Amino acid sequence: MMQQWNNHDHMMQGGNYHGNMMHGGNWNNGMVQPVVCPTQYRCHDQFMPREVPYIHPIVNVNRQHIVEVPQHYYTETTQNVMGETLQARPGFGPQSGGYGPRGGGRGRRRWR
Repeated sequence: MMQQWNNHDHMMQGGNYHGNMMHGGNWNNGMVQPVVCPTQYRCHDQFMPREVPYIHPIVNVNRQHIVEVPQHYYTETTQNVMGETLQARPGFGPQSGGYGPRGGGRGRRRWR
C-alpha cells in the first residue's frame, strides 16, 4: 500500500524539505526520495495606464506683407500762350455778336 503525501507533515520552503522527512539521507519506510524541481513562477501581469504628457509648442505668426499697388495722381497746370493774329472780317468780332461763324446769336449763318 502506498503512503499518501501529507502537506501538513512535510512542508517545502525554498526548495528544501523540512520536518521529519529525512533521517541520515534515507527516506522513512523505504520510500524513494522525491526530486525537487526548480521553483516556477506564475506571473499575473496587470497593466495600468499612466499618462505621459507630450508638449507640442505652437507659435502663431502673423505676417504682414506689403504689396505695391499703383495709384495714379495727375497734376494740372494752365499756360496762356499767344496764338495767331487774324484779320477781322465784316460780320465777325465782338461788335457783331461774337467770334466765328455762329457768334452773335442771330440764327444760323453759313461760313463765308
